[in-house]
Amino acid sequence: MTTSLNLDKSLFFTLPNGLRVMVCQQRSWQTCYVSMSVKAGHFYDPEDCQGLSHLLEHAMFLGSRHLPKPNSINTLVEQCGGTINAWTGTEYANYHFDCQSDALTKLLPAFADMLRTPLMDKAAIRKEIQSIDAEFQFKLKDDLRRLYQIHKETCNPEHPFSKFSVGSGEIFNSHTMDELHQRLQSFHSQYYCGRNMALCIATPFAPSRIKELVAQSFNMLRAGAQAAAEWPALYLPEQLGIQINIVPLQTARRMIVTFALPGLHNDYRTKPLNYLSHLLGDEGEGSLLAYLKSCNWVTNLIAGSGIEGDDFKDFNVSFQLTPTGLNRRFEILNALFAYIDIIKVGVLEPWRYQEKARLAMLATEFDDNPKPLSAACEYAQHLFSYSFEEIPLLHATVEDYDLHSIERALSYFVPQNIRVKTIAPNLPTDRKCRYYDAHYQVAPLPAEMLEALATPEPITALSLPPPNPYLSDDYHLTLPERGFDQPKLIDSSRGLRTWFAQDHQFHSPKGDIYISFDTEAFSVGLQATAAKRIWLAALNDHLQEKYYRADIAGLHYRIYGHQAGFTLHTRGFSNQQTTLAMQLLHSILTFEPGEENFERLKGIQAQGLHNSLMNKPTNRLFSRLSVLIQRNTQAPVELLKAVQDCSLDTVQTLRKQAFGRYFVEAFMHGNWSSEEAIQFARTLNTTCRNATGAPLSRSVTRLPAGVRLFHEVTCEHDDAAVVFYLQAPGSTLQDTALCMVLDQILAAPFFNVLRTEKQLGYVVGTGFVPHNQHPGVTFYVQSPTTSATELLNADYFVSQSASSGTGFLPFLLDKYSAKPA
Repeated sequence: MTTSLNLDKSLFFTLPNGLRVMVCQQRSWQTCYVSMSVKAGHFYDPEDCQGLSHLLEHAMFLGSRHLPKPNSINTLVEQCGGTINAWTGTEYANYHFDCQSDALTKLLPAFADMLRTPLMDKAAIRKEIQSIDAEFQFKLKDDLRRLYQIHKETCNPEHPFSKFSVGSGEIFNSHTMDELHQRLQSFHSQYYCGRNMALCIATPFAPSRIKELVAQSFNMLRAGAQAAAEWPALYLPEQLGIQINIVPLQTARRMIVTFALPGLHNDYRTKPLNYLSHLLGDEGEGSLLAYLKSCNWVTNLIAGSGIEGDDFKDFNVSFQLTPTGLNRRFEILNALFAYIDIIKVGVLEPWRYQEKARLAMLATEFDDNPKPLSAACEYAQHLFSYSFEEIPLLHATVEDYDLHSIERALSYFVPQNIRVKTIAPNLPTDRKCRYYDAHYQVAPLPAEMLEALATPEPITALSLPPPNPYLSDDYHLTLPERGFDQPKLIDSSRGLRTWFAQDHQFHSPKGDIYISFDTEAFSVGLQATAAKRIWLAALNDHLQEKYYRADIAGLHYRIYGHQAGFTLHTRGFSNQQTTLAMQLLHSILTFEPGEENFERLKGIQAQGLHNSLMNKPTNRLFSRLSVLIQRNTQAPVELLKAVQDCSLDTVQTLRKQAFGRYFVEAFMHGNWSSEEAIQFARTLNTTCRNATGAPLSRSVTRLPAGVRLFHEVTCEHDDAAVVFYLQAPGSTLQDTALCMVLDQILAAPFFNVLRTEKQLGYVVGTGFVPHNQHPGVTFYVQSPTTSATELLNADYFVSQSASSGTGFLPFLLDKYSAKPA
């Protein structure tokens, strides 16, 4: 759950028309976040016009009484330094925006006008149907969307979850425009009313001031009635205790075990599902994942995700399988239920629950990645399900240990209550799902299997996590020192440089440490890049169990490759971070991959590269753009073969060469004193004895001014796409700022012209794209109906090519089509 709003200064009230409102004051902010939740998701679609709620969401942006032009609200919000968007879910639709705080008085009435009096012009709706259909076509080869549709077809057909939520041109065009227009107006009239809507605003202004603005903006909203929400059971009895085989498009081997639950996620006091996902998803020694990895059956495990509604919840335990694991699914299920049996005993010990509550409290109190707009959307929806008094308790950091609540939740974790999806190539199937042409099969799990899983074989290697050694009682702040508010070089010798800066702005007991290695042996050429990729995968796999407890205690790490070598990045609480960084550094310098897991890890890398070749066209083009602009960056199609051909001897040889001579640059930033930083730099210098090399070049390809270069990528995807890249003449701060401003200025009109007016595609946008700090701007569009050549010749692209006087010239164009030119 998102927890980035401080509710101490919150005001709750209800307008005379029934609109529930939450105003949350955030004094230090300079931005406002606004979210309106409407109980009008796809569950309320008519049976013969499924996707209508989604179409209405699109139509809401096509002009209103006071802003009649399509996307006028988008332009207005962007002029005020913000963004606006919407989504349609199962039970709810949501409209949300952010803006500079002083613009709220202008934007909130416009937002209300958009929601209350949409014009729904028929010609504009006809165009928007093309956008919906383009969105549908865009997802035809998306395995997640295909899996979602199969999920719908294997649940209770009387439950509204079974409806097709997206809509398509075929569905909407089966009605006359007059009929469709009337349906949209009726849907809006019935559901977009005060009693069926809830508003959350996070703002630096006093709630009393915002209350008056809300009343002025929304008092004219019709009261109406709240939508009924009484649904039958999500699953019929015969839809539990089943197995579902699904054949994916990408190379994948997964098993998803779904436990069908009532709305246990609504228990905000005990939060039993959070606790159970914490235990089942553990990755440390003795965990379910550690055991299954040691058997070479599983490479990853995620616990707790799954669809949910006001009164139902799917709790998924998802396993990434090895080829061996695909044939040992019963053993994996046995291990799962054996671990659940251990949990049933372990929950009797309150300390483990209390430790989880403390971890949650630390994550909330020292959240360094707040998502206020997501939080506003979440609270807007909560206003339908909880009283004003309960809302502040939803994300309380002190959770109540209630053994009865936890044991009640565990009572649903039984074999008879599971649905097992297996996703892999070449599985037996006997039917196709609607819309997405995905092949699957449904069959009951054998009775003898369910009986065996009810009393699973105990596994001595499984155990619940011990007390977390990385939890601390000391999260103190270091006093800032003069001269360290900007990065300062504190050590420079041989092939090593260390920089340090204090946090003088956020005053948090946290920090970041970056240690970057430039290693020629791991960087130059396909073979070197492939070997580095496998070595990094093996290293991270080796460290996962050992340092998982640090990660959940707020001490995070990441070891990742880049074009000159690789980087160790630690972040989180500063009090134990230098110790963690040195422990990880020791592992980096000494770890050698062995034979036992080499083929498995190499296979995972090859599978990831193979699947990347099936990414959507725009993703493929941006990947190729990086290859063309950045040196020592390899294309996935070429890297795939190099990974497949790479041997253990090659990895070990190149690793030895890489650590024989290298260059290190480190940066330490956060809640440390200069004395602590200097001591860390000395330790780093002593540890990195072979840091005698020189830094490798990170220069980018400089594209010739005034010349358009074309590069074409071909693949099997049906869509065509163009990425238009403009490289700045230099990498100064002014060049960077101008690129950012150019992106902001052109984003809205580019989207409006190419997507809304010309209907060239669903994926349309602009972006600020730096390569190694050299700035640039991209324009991109992907279309299921228009060829790459036609996209290239669109007026907007032509106008950009003609604008050579700006200093930002069009240098490179990527075209993408299903067939080679």
